[in-house]
Amino acid sequence: MLHTVLLYRKLCREKNSKTIHALAEQAAKEVRHVSVHGTSCSVIQVTETPQWERNGGLDHILVASDWRFRYPGHMEMVLGREFATFARRITQGRHLADNHRGLFGCAVTIPHTSSLTALQKAYQPFEKESLLERGLIKPTDVFEDDRLGSAFNPPSRHDWFERDYAMFFQGKVYHGRPYRLLAFESLANWRYRPESCPDCVTGKSVFVGLFRRNFKTQFPFCPRRGRIIDPNGFKMGNFEQCQGVSYKRSHQLFSASIFLHRLANSKLNLCFPGRDVTSSRVADAFWARTLNVLINELDGVFKYGIPFQCEIPWRNFTYAIEGSVFEQDPRKALQPVLDELYEDHRTVTEKLRLMDYYSKKILWNAPNSETARSVLRAMTRQCLTDKTKLDYIKRTSKDGTAANVRDHPLFFQCAFVDTSAKLEEQQKPCLTCRCM
Repeated sequence: MLHTVLLYRKLCREKNSKTIHALAEQAAKEVRHVSVHGTSCSVIQVTETPQWERNGGLDHILVASDWRFRYPGHMEMVLGREFATFARRITQGRHLADNHRGLFGCAVTIPHTSSLTALQKAYQPFEKESLLERGLIKPTDVFEDDRLGSAFNPPSRHDWFERDYAMFFQGKVYHGRPYRLLAFESLANWRYRPESCPDCVTGKSVFVGLFRRNFKTQFPFCPRRGRIIDPNGFKMGNFEQCQGVSYKRSHQLFSASIFLHRLANSKLNLCFPGRDVTSSRVADAFWARTLNVLINELDGVFKYGIPFQCEIPWRNFTYAIEGSVFEQDPRKALQPVLDELYEDHRTVTEKLRLMDYYSKKILWNAPNSETARSVLRAMTRQCLTDKTKLDYIKRTSKDGTAANVRDHPLFFQCAFVDTSAKLEEQQKPCLTCRCM
């Protein structure tokens, strides 16, 4: 109903804010032509339909994953006051289910990937030659750490464990994000080798930081042609501890392709809090088949920022480190993860298998994606009351009686542990959902 207007091609291309607001207002006041006895029609607005009045709009859903919608007034600025007022009454699919400001009726956490997913279809290896052929990168931008002779047929194409980099992080480091800065200082020049595996080859890592101009840092800009010897005597790779080059808007695709290349050639994706407890990089890792390592206040992450916990056993294939533990000793906190990565390929392979299997619930563009269906299921669990569910069963059952809610396929009991914030919990402030 709403998407027929909001996803209209003209709106997607429109730059005039007044036109956008007018189209959004039209969606908020969309009308239905209802046949009366098959002979005549009456006009009813969305908010006057029986479907709306039953639950006050909570069983209607709007996908609004842009992180800026977390701020009061942003929905109104983008889509106008009329639509913002309308949207405040319904369920929204958001990247964070924190509603202490009362910006929406209810929320479900939904997965979203960054702009990089437009570059290539899910599950298809994002290989370096693909970037080169489309002119998105230059050999000197990425290949300085690689063996150029095997760049077009890298071993990692055939063996995941042959990926170029062990750990990956690329993102902003300023504005009170202590975990990220601590990672740069403690992990970037660290080459860990398990004691039980003296012959293991220690992999390089990627730590590319985006700093503000007035941020004092000694990190050089990357890519850089020279090699830097750290205090431990290791030759640091080009992307182990450096500042990302700032690109203008016209080069955003270039920047996204570089991000994707490094992520898809790494084994571990370090997920630190940024503007809030999580970001699109968690879903990006599914797209790139890179194992996630959550480093955060874990209760808040799973309560407000991890989607579809009822259907996805996140803890079975996702590494998780409590933020306070990481702060005490970053290297010690990562050591068990790296031990498993180097010594227990069978366990790591099983994690990758589970990640691949459940990716169809995370990736909207995956073949036979189940993401939209999972969003609706999550809405029934997080936003609808038992009374609402019973009313639905009564309306749709053949005999007009309500069976046990948990026996209904839409409201079945969770297969896995689900700590997602429900309607009432979302109205309490998320103490860990701050900029870090």
